[in-house]
Amino acid sequence: MPEKRVRVAIIGAGWAGHTHARFYKHVPFVDVVGWADVVPGKAAAAAAEWGVPLDGVFEDYREMFAKLEIDGVSVCTFNMGHKQPTLDALAAGKHVLLEKPMAATLEDARAIMRGWEQHKDCILMVGFQPDFSAEHQAARQIVDAGALGDVYYAEAVAHRRFNIPGGNFVKKATAGAGTLVDFGVYGIHTALWLMNDPTPVSVTGIAGNPLAKQYKGVRHAFGGTWTAAEVEVEEYAFAMVRFANGAAMTVKSTWAAHADTIGRTFFLGTKGGLALDPLELYVNQQYGDLNMTAVPKNLRLQNDWESSWVAKMRAFAEAVRDGKPSPIDPRGAFLVNVVMDGILRSAKAGHEVKVDADYVGGS
Repeated sequence: MPEKRVRVAIIGAGWAGHTHARFYKHVPFVDVVGWADVVPGKAAAAAAEWGVPLDGVFEDYREMFAKLEIDGVSVCTFNMGHKQPTLDALAAGKHVLLEKPMAATLEDARAIMRGWEQHKDCILMVGFQPDFSAEHQAARQIVDAGALGDVYYAEAVAHRRFNIPGGNFVKKATAGAGTLVDFGVYGIHTALWLMNDPTPVSVTGIAGNPLAKQYKGVRHAFGGTWTAAEVEVEEYAFAMVRFANGAAMTVKSTWAAHADTIGRTFFLGTKGGLALDPLELYVNQQYGDLNMTAVPKNLRLQNDWESSWVAKMRAFAEAVRDGKPSPIDPRGAFLVNVVMDGILRSAKAGHEVKVDADYVGGS
């Protein structure tokens, strides 16, 4: 009996769209049959590069939904453009793989979650490929085995010394925010996921862009060029998040900072501690008077970035094919938006703010 094939389409022909097309090629039962982008000619060029039929090219994704037989959709627009294509895809009965973040704003993320609640027979997966890395999968096994006990504190760290992207990344109208939604989002999601998605209740944070504003000249970077005058979003964000279960998390996210390192993502539990990059497990005083550090010896980390992407695309496609739930729970992904919104609101207000993790009746 032939293997059931999964037909997918891509919305957005920027870097993320090309990357989805690239790694769908590694999943043998997936056919990319459509591509849509509002910029004339952009989807056609992408489709030609990745072998997508030209009769599956559209400027309006709604027309693509109407004309093509599609099982799943990759939403790969700029951050502020995530909401409407996702809602329309879910309403059309399509499974959705949505590039991170879920949305640039909490308001848009709530709208997406409410849309999913109305179409829960469809998969809504936010694309956090680090979840599928060898190291993070091993960390998940350690947590699930109970080796940490109850996690009461974590630090979510995402650091670049000076690597501010350009183009759409630094404009509020397209990106919505800066390092948080581009880079810090990964650390926040990883920490929440390995803490089993506790409910955030308050946040105090700071954010700014002093190094970008001091920069002289034109900077050539990933995504395009930028000048000091063009940077509208934060280059750093630091925060403390409190959870309903009494735990807390520090968030550190930088595109630029005068520091070679600002630490590692780590977790402290009642039975053990765990750090990432590299993965280490810490246990004190459980074997006599010894403090033990365990390091895995059999992790295959070569080309882990590529293998993580392949695993992400395969996991989505397999869930579509086999009728399984999202490999990444959208309710946990939504909490990332709650935290990011709290950080930015606190930074603007200059004091701690309450956060609301409800998306059904939330404000």
